[in-house]
Amino acid sequence: MDAMQVTTRMTPCFSQLSELEVPMINSIVTCLGSEHRKLNEHILQLAFAATRLASDPDAPAAKQRAIEVWDEIRLYLWSHLQMEDELVFAWGEARHAISSTLHDTLNTERREIRKLVAALPALSSEVDSEPRTAGGRAIFARTLLALAQTLDSHVERYEGEVLPSILRALFQR
Repeated sequence: MDAMQVTTRMTPCFSQLSELEVPMINSIVTCLGSEHRKLNEHILQLAFAATRLASDPDAPAAKQRAIEVWDEIRLYLWSHLQMEDELVFAWGEARHAISSTLHDTLNTERREIRKLVAALPALSSEVDSEPRTAGGRAIFARTLLALAQTLDSHVERYEGEVLPSILRALFQR
């Protein structure tokens, strides 16, 4: 039985890129783009819900909506960020697909996201651990607003700079 040979081509950093790697990385970039569109919708909802809660911390509907939207984002945020990390910080670094300045910016952004998430109480619609005081709900709302702004910048940076850089490195001959 003949073994199938995988053709390769040289990348700018002179390591071989298999023919199988090109469609795989392209698929990951496409998937991340799709997830960014979904995340954009949730970010908008989060910003709106957090703004409503900040303007009226005693409104039960505003509090409930903010928790619901955060729960929706939280379900897939970490797996999404992990996929980005593997693509950008593992594959992208090995291929010099992003600049050191952009790399540093992404690391700072990751730390900010983690800091903001850590500042949020461990909320879930099923668990009665939500902020009980108006002051606690106001802090929760401001933290959600800051998270929405950071995530919005994250998506914009990835769509405008990071993913195009990955694709350029992938298809550059």
